[in-house]
Formats: sequence, C-alpha cells, structure tokens
Amino acid sequence: MEITQFNQAQIMVKCVLSKMKFNHDYLKYKPIFTPDEVKHLDNLNNQFTLKEFFNNPSIVNKYGFDFIFASAKIEGNTYTKEEALTLLTYGITAAGKQFYDAQMLINLKKAYDYITTEKNIQINKLTIRQIHTILSNGLLDNDKIGIARNQQILITGTDYTPLTDKNSLEAELNQILNTYNTIQNPYDKAIYIHNNLAYLQYFIDINKRTSRFIQNISLMNDNKLPLILREEYINNYIDGLISYYETGSYDKYKQFFIQNYTKIANLLNELKNS
Repeated sequence: MEITQFNQAQIMVKCVLSKMKFNHDYLKYKPIFTPDEVKHLDNLNNQFTLKEFFNNPSIVNKYGFDFIFASAKIEGNTYTKEEALTLLTYGITAAGKQFYDAQMLINLKKAYDYITTEKNIQINKLTIRQIHTILSNGLLDNDKIGIARNQQILITGTDYTPLTDKNSLEAELNQILNTYNTIQNPYDKAIYIHNNLAYLQYFIDINKRTSRFIQNISLMNDNKLPLILREEYINNYIDGLISYYETGSYDKYKQFFIQNYTKIANLLNELKNS
C-alpha cells in the first residue's frame, strides 16, 4: 500500500503521542494565578467566607451532594441525581444499576464527610493514602488500596502514559509534597497538588477522585472555600486535566477553576443576601 505524505504525517504524530511519557519537569513549581486573578478569588472568599459555609449545615450538605454527584459523573457513574440522592439519604440502591456505581457514591459521601468534619488534616502521604482508602472501599482489592501501584496503567482520553516503577512513584510523590510545602499562594498550592497527583497516578485507580479531595483539603486549610465541582463544568475539568497531562500547562485547568469557583461563590453570596 502506498504511503502518502498525509499517512506519513499521521504516523509521525502517532509516534510523538506514543512517547508522551512522564515528565519530571512538570513538578517544578511555576506561578499559576496572576495577581489580578488572586485578587478576584480573594474577593469571592471575602463575600462568602469558609466560616459562613461551615456555619450552615444545609449548605455544606447541599453543595456536598453537588460535588459528590459531579465527581461520580466524571468517572462514568450511571446514577441520576434523584437516584443518587435516594441512595445517600435512605440507603436504597437504584434498580438495574451496578454495585460499583452505588459504592462509588457512598465512598464519595464518606470522604466528603471526613474532610468537612475532621480538623487539622495535613497534606502528606498518610492523608493521601487515607483518602484513597475511603474512596476505594469495596471497589479495589485490599492489596491495592492506599499503596503505590507497580504496573502500567492507561488513561482514557490521552496518550500520556504514567510511570510504572513503584520506587519512582514514591520518589516523585515525595517531590510533589516537598514542592507543595514551599508554595505560598493558597490557590496555586491547591491546583499544584491536584494536577500533579492526578498526573503521577500513584495508585492503580481512583487517582483523580483522591486528587479532588486533596485539592479541597488544601483550600480549606488556607481558610478558602472548597472547589465544589458543578456538573456543567465537567467537560472543562476533564479538558483542563488532559491539557496538563500533555503539555504541563495549567492554563486550561486554571480557567476551569476560576469559572467553577466564581459560580459557586456567587451562588453562595446570593443565598446569603436573599
């Protein structure tokens, strides 16, 4: 079969993409938000504070459900909002739905309850493993929960292939945590830890879910509102993360973060003023 210039170009692109391996340079910190963007996010936190958030249990629960449901939808969960609410309120599973989907939602609820009730949760290996353990209950084999993987994994939607060696994963996680502890800007810190934990893919599965919870622990530790992921921004979230996997640029994820964060903060402020 004749190989045209177009075919050759396709082959070259595929070769480049197939070599999209883990890049240690991504872990080097570079400022993410501009001063104006930080000012905007700070203003949002001033108009509705984290203290006000926690002083209203109905808000904690309502927006917690939104975060849980959107987090599940990202992972392909088939429960509707009504079915998910029934499950989490009354413990009644939806007819015809897989056990995995129900257990995922239950685990997400337990993890959300944990990060919104426990005090002084530190960002370290123990916390990352603990969050992963809560999220993995009943979904992974016990010998794969809370520990570094030692096999190759593939990520849907991208040709990026993470590290495989367990020792390398441990070393890179140490680097992520060490760098995280040097960052002063609270929003930079949150995005840095989220994107790089997701990029590392330390566990055999349930990495993005773990990263989203760690991101919110980081924000709340700095007295900032958590990022309550909304269903309408799911595609933006995925696009932003894949863009980071493939380019090392935070730009698309940052755009998603600002859009989603602004929407939630404004909704909360409207509730306060209604």
